[in-house]
Amino acid sequence: MSKAEFIRHDGCTVIRMAEGRPFRILQLTDIHIGGGFLSRKKDKMALEAVAKIVRAADADFVVVTGDMVYPLFMFSGTCNNLKASRKFGEAMEKLGVPWTCVFGNHDEEIVAFYKKDRLAEYYSSLENCYFDKGDPSVTGVGNHFFRLETADGKPVNLLMMLDSNSYEGKSFFSGFDVIHDDQIDWYEKTVRENSPEGKLLPSLAFFHIPPKEFKEGWEKCYRGDPEAKYYLGFVGEKDNYFGYPKTKEGHFFRRMVKFGSCKGMFMGHDHLNTLSIEYKGIRLTYGMSIDYLAYVSMLGQIPTAKTHSQRGGTVIDISEDGTFDVSLLPLDDIAEQSSEK
Repeated sequence: MSKAEFIRHDGCTVIRMAEGRPFRILQLTDIHIGGGFLSRKKDKMALEAVAKIVRAADADFVVVTGDMVYPLFMFSGTCNNLKASRKFGEAMEKLGVPWTCVFGNHDEEIVAFYKKDRLAEYYSSLENCYFDKGDPSVTGVGNHFFRLETADGKPVNLLMMLDSNSYEGKSFFSGFDVIHDDQIDWYEKTVRENSPEGKLLPSLAFFHIPPKEFKEGWEKCYRGDPEAKYYLGFVGEKDNYFGYPKTKEGHFFRRMVKFGSCKGMFMGHDHLNTLSIEYKGIRLTYGMSIDYLAYVSMLGQIPTAKTHSQRGGTVIDISEDGTFDVSLLPLDDIAEQSSEK
């Protein structure tokens, strides 16, 4: 089966779809590679899971929506986030599939040895990784995009990668940050510059930390409000928890509703949530997580080493007209299929 073609340009990668079939994205999230002596066994489990999911998905492109690593010494045995990033990057490169990533809140912790700029240099150096550091004048590291086209060059969609940043202060306890207004300005400008005259191209946004409107939409969904529509997945976090910024006001969702280009937002962060709904015309989807390390070590959370139904990948199939379908690819299903053969 023919695959999509990736054409690198300065500041943008053009992707030409394979003729006669949808373009398939596999979203992975929250891998949480420790990279140290304490996390060796769990790192191996996580990377084996990634390999199984990538092979089963047979995707054209893999997008990892943050928290590739977990550089906390008491759980991984190191604070070297570059070492852990290399462990993940090398595993992805061996799979031979085009991929990119955005940063999550754990990729650059206050105790970690390296800043996101250094991690970005590493990811950008990999042969199959199409990560780009983005405009240094815009908040965050790794705001970049891809222009999806048909095999004959007709524009289909824009795939927008955003750094949703980390914390409002310097640590987890200061509260989560938001996508900043200058990043939203960049998003809108990029869409306008890459759209045909008189028309906005549809776009999909990939980032890590969810907006507060995701929970708002879910609450309307289970109350039967017609403004929200349930598609698939579930909320597995305790007490319907959504890890959106609680102390800082974010404008991304509201501005995207008004702008009209963004048709879907794909995120991670809350490992036990796999929910996908539509709210105010935007499809909001939590990617299935991989994590074997972080939640086991977080006080008060259900250990994900023992709970596993949330673990897997999320498949996005984009048609030539820009519409898309979302489906889940649970690791449990892949394991069952393997055992049946």
